[in-house]
This record gives sequence, structure tokens and C-alpha cells, in this order.
Amino acid sequence: MNLKKVFNILQKISPKLAANIAYGFISKPKINKIKPFEKAIIKTAKTNTIQFKKFKIKTYAWGTAKRKAFLVHGWGGRASNFGAIIPVLIEKGYQVISFDGPSHGASTKKKTNFFEMSDLVKLFLQKDDYDIIITHSMGSVLAITAMSSLRYKVNQMILLTTPSRFLEFIGLAVTQFGLSTNTTKLLIDKIKKTTTYDPIKLKAIDLVKDITMENVTFIHDKNDKVIPIEKSKLVSSYIKNSKFIEIDGTGHFKMLWSKKVVELIKQKID
Repeated sequence: MNLKKVFNILQKISPKLAANIAYGFISKPKINKIKPFEKAIIKTAKTNTIQFKKFKIKTYAWGTAKRKAFLVHGWGGRASNFGAIIPVLIEKGYQVISFDGPSHGASTKKKTNFFEMSDLVKLFLQKDDYDIIITHSMGSVLAITAMSSLRYKVNQMILLTTPSRFLEFIGLAVTQFGLSTNTTKLLIDKIKKTTTYDPIKLKAIDLVKDITMENVTFIHDKNDKVIPIEKSKLVSSYIKNSKFIEIDGTGHFKMLWSKKVVELIKQKID
């Protein structure tokens, strides 16, 4: 029996129970198999482990340059996803810093929520000043949330796809599980009570107003099936002088190791 059928039955019995089970599902990021090129880049990193809430977080550093780049992976991702991009940053004279988020990669596997990852990003931003920040997918809006809370200033930012609001992440769950309007409302209430964040009010177009970014580039595949390109375009339209690059043939995940995207980033990095 598939998930939609299970949730269809659950919602008829108890919408609250269905919402709680759905919350459990979205609290466990899908772990994708690590690719050979990712293993190779991890071997070249200086690794460390830090304590963050109930998690042991694996951190990574490449190079020793004074200028620093910070990489934020997406939901279900890991630092090594940027394995094709990291050498470009080192070549351009940056030390590269990243991490595996809570319940991601080599970090502790426990139930988590996207806001815990945003809080972790905030911790890194408070510790260091970064010259460039590169993000992917949900990692983009998670980073924006953290940066907004700190009124952060950064010289350059490259966003490889981004939702325009947190509700879009919930929308993926709604579609996957076939949740009713009532169950969806209960799921949002569960998120509010558990995380103290209100996903309805969190919109990237509002958050970017509190961030100072000198040079911002959005890169998004026009056929992205996870996050529609219109979402990135909307966020980009609220950032003065931001550049939007529409690409084709890389999809949502493959763009991270696409030669086309890597070359674009190489051209854009100061």
C-alpha cells in the first residue's frame, strides 16, 4: 500500500494522528547514496565534529586562504554535494567551510526539522565573516532565514535554486502524502508548536530585506521538478541588482556537478 492510500485512511480516522505521522516523515531527511567524487573531496578536507543541540555535527574545511566561502547544502543533502564546486573556490583563493546538517551526511541521525538547520547556519555566521556564500535548494531559504535574523552582510552570494517560502516545503509533503486541507492545517500547527517558527509568515521575499548583499546570482534550471523556476525568480526580483541565470538540462540535483553550472560559478566568483 502506498503512502497516499495509508494517509487517506488515517485522515478519515484521525486527521491529528495523520498530521503527527506526516511531521515524523518530514523530520527524517532522505539520505542519498554518496557519489565517488564526493568521497574524493571529503578525503581532502580537514574535518571536525561540533556539538549542536542533540547532534554531533560534522564540519569540513578546505584550504587556508584568508578569504572564506561558506556552503549550505539542501534538505537531504550533505557538504560533499558541492564536490565539483569546491576546487573552483580554492583555485579562486578561498578557504571553503561547510557542514553536514542535523541528521544529514555524517552528522548524528535523529529527528530534526528545517529550522534546526537554519539555527546551525546562524551559529556559523556568528562565528566567522564570509566573503561568499553558496547555497542549494532548501539550504538557500534556510541560510536567508539565518542571515536575516543577524542582519548579515556578505559581499557575494550564489543561490542554486531557492523556494520563496517555507510553505513550499510543506507543499511537497502535502502532495507526497495526499494530505487534506484539515490535515495540512494541523501539520502547520504542529510545526509552530514544535519549532516556535511560523512557516506561514516565513517568506524569503521579506527576509532578504534585512540582508546586505553586494553581488547576488541566482541559477535555476527551467525544468526543475522540485522547485519551480518561478520561485527563484520571485526572490531575485526583490533583491536590487541581483542576476538571474536560467539554465537547461541539469535538473534540481545534477546541477551541483554539472560542468555548465561549475563554469558559470567560476565566471561569477570575484
